[in-house]
Amino acid sequence: MDATPPSTDRTDAAEPLRRRRGARAGIVLRISIGLTIMTMLVLLVGVVSLSSFQLFRGEVSVLSTTTLPKVITSAELRGSLQKLVARLPVLAGAATTPQRRAIYDELISELEFLRKLVERMHDLHQQGEPGGDGESDELRLLEQAQSTLLILAATVADLNAEVGRQIEAGARQAEAIRALAQLADALERLPGAEPGTAPTVAAPGEGGMLGAWAVRAGALMARAAGAMQTDHLNRLRVERRNAENTLAELGRLAAATPEPEGTAMERIRADLATILVAPGGLFDSSAERLQARNRAQALSGQSRVLVETVDRFTLALFDAIHDQSTDRTGDLAAMIQERSRMVMVLGGASILLAILVHLFFRRFLTSRLVALNGAVLARLSGSDATVPVEGNDEITDIAASIRYFIDEIDRRQMDLADNERRFRDLVEGSIQGIIIHRDFRPLYANDAFLQMFGSSLDRTLRVRSVLDFIAEDSRPLVEDNYRHIVATGLPSERRRLRARRLDGSERWIELTSRRIDWKGETAVQSIVVDVTREVEAEAALRRSRDAAEQALRELKETQASLIQAEKMASLGQLVAGVAHEVNTPIGITITGASQLALQFEELTRQLAAGAIKKSEFQRFLADGGEMARLILSNSTRAADLVQSFKMVAVDQSSDERRRFELRTYIGELLRSLRPVYKDVAGLDIGVDSPDELELDGYPGALSQILTNLVLNALTHAFTPHHPGRLTIAARLLPQDQVELTVADNGLGIPSDILPKIFDPFFTTRRGNGGSGLGLHIVYNLVTGTLRGTITAHSIPGEGTRFTLRFPRVTPTAGTTVGKAELV
Repeated sequence: MDATPPSTDRTDAAEPLRRRRGARAGIVLRISIGLTIMTMLVLLVGVVSLSSFQLFRGEVSVLSTTTLPKVITSAELRGSLQKLVARLPVLAGAATTPQRRAIYDELISELEFLRKLVERMHDLHQQGEPGGDGESDELRLLEQAQSTLLILAATVADLNAEVGRQIEAGARQAEAIRALAQLADALERLPGAEPGTAPTVAAPGEGGMLGAWAVRAGALMARAAGAMQTDHLNRLRVERRNAENTLAELGRLAAATPEPEGTAMERIRADLATILVAPGGLFDSSAERLQARNRAQALSGQSRVLVETVDRFTLALFDAIHDQSTDRTGDLAAMIQERSRMVMVLGGASILLAILVHLFFRRFLTSRLVALNGAVLARLSGSDATVPVEGNDEITDIAASIRYFIDEIDRRQMDLADNERRFRDLVEGSIQGIIIHRDFRPLYANDAFLQMFGSSLDRTLRVRSVLDFIAEDSRPLVEDNYRHIVATGLPSERRRLRARRLDGSERWIELTSRRIDWKGETAVQSIVVDVTREVEAEAALRRSRDAAEQALRELKETQASLIQAEKMASLGQLVAGVAHEVNTPIGITITGASQLALQFEELTRQLAAGAIKKSEFQRFLADGGEMARLILSNSTRAADLVQSFKMVAVDQSSDERRRFELRTYIGELLRSLRPVYKDVAGLDIGVDSPDELELDGYPGALSQILTNLVLNALTHAFTPHHPGRLTIAARLLPQDQVELTVADNGLGIPSDILPKIFDPFFTTRRGNGGSGLGLHIVYNLVTGTLRGTITAHSIPGEGTRFTLRFPRVTPTAGTTVGKAELV
């Protein structure tokens, strides 16, 4: 048991803990006072820093949320105005409608952007702090800019409309010019109006009047084309009146000119009037274009004035905002400088106080703790140093507690040493081998393990790995087992392995392992049990079992060969009967053929001698016809017997699967068996089966079954003094099953023999040539090949009935084998 020190020693060691404590200024109080002063100073620094941070954050917030966005927005406003100034002349000078629309869309987008910038600036002024007269002036400037932008937008819209009308009028003007060009070509094609022909005064009908008229019309078109380039509206109006007078004069001349020239002249004059002075004609288009251009120039100038006005407002607004941001930035810098000085002063005071607290702690706390730590380390290293217990504070209490705990640890170490000694005694005395290893490196092994493997402790601990004690084919299993134990902490299952002693001999062991703590680190303890004798006994038992199984296999092979011999014997019996049956018709056929040959020779001789008589020839014909009928009938009978035997014999000697009609096949089988049972007096064999019942299976197996059942009945059921009836009946059952019954009214089977009839080699006629395999073959064929069942029912003196049930379509594989029942 543990050696417990006397209670008086423990009482003396614990005495410092029970010392009365009087009033004292302990370490806790001193630390509390110092920390309180430091905390107050730190709180003061924190309050000043926090208030400075709040002011700084407020100023920065104002700068970031109001002042800076104002500056950025005003700069964007001025930049957008510059773009607007650059694009207005481009709109006024647009030459096509797509160009005009694209420029107008850009201007509208820019005006919308300007309006949003002004609204944003207005919102920023309303969100900011009230700033007195400066803020009101900025709001007034923004309102004026907003109203000016509205007027500018309307002006730009009017300018866009006037430019559009100018472009449309120019398009109509160009169309009129093209019409004048076409009309000039028509004028040149008039008779007498060829280019270079001078107008002359001629009599009517000679072309002089037409030439003069064409010259005046051409002059009118030239003046109209020149008037289109004028920049004065009044001059354009004068030219219009002159053109109207000239057209009237041309009309009078055309009316005075005879046909057909007069009609051509009037048509050209009417077209010329439509092109020049009709509503929407050349003069109207030129006047409208000139008016639209003048209005566009006026609107363009007005737009520039409005843009300059907005630019003046934005410039004044930008300057005001810039001055405000400069003032705020200066105030923020001054505030940061002032607060920084205050924080630096307070930080210096905090550093000075920290130095004083450090000196205080070093004098009254850390130096004593260092001395206490040195004494504890010296005591733990094995010296007899005494833990200092001085003063009247918390460190004194800690020192007293440490001295008590060290003494207690020494006492418990003595107890632990005693426990370890008892553990070693227990482990060393164990009859099971025990080995402790870490990463398969041996750490400890008891005597039982050393004896088991023929080694010593020193030699075992010098082994590179405990896997050297394990056979090579079992080492991967041991390694996996080790990793599983270390990872999960669960003990391993008992495993049987092949081990190897150091002298090279092999043993069988059972190994169980678990994770343990060995000297502060994880290790694995393995318990080894020598089971070599058990394994050898199991091996001997296994060899005995293998010998018994080999004997059983040989017995089954012998049984299979006997079964095959029984099959061949039944087939041989069938061959012998068929051969005997075929001999009779073949003998008759040979006799008839030889007699017929003799009669042919006699007839030939008489015919050669010329002595043949009519009566002899008629007798020859009668005898020859009778002989031919006799030969044909006996030959046919022999052929039928051979054909039936061939079908049954081929089926019995092969495992071919095919479709066949059951009733027809039973008839063929009985025909081949007739030589076997024809000499049984009074025997009657009947067949009761539907004509349309067709099977899909193995006729050879069915032939062997029926042959054995029929031969079994002939052998055991009937005697020469007790003939009877044998009935083979078949019918179709539900679920596509077939029931086949072979029944006789013979002697029956005694009740003590009935349970054994399907056993191999069981027979009641052992001395009379019976093998005892007939019904066993039937059972195997029914349950195995046909996948069915067979039952036997017998009453002694009344007869026996064998009932077979099997699928009409025999399954090929994967079905359950049937069974036999005895009643």
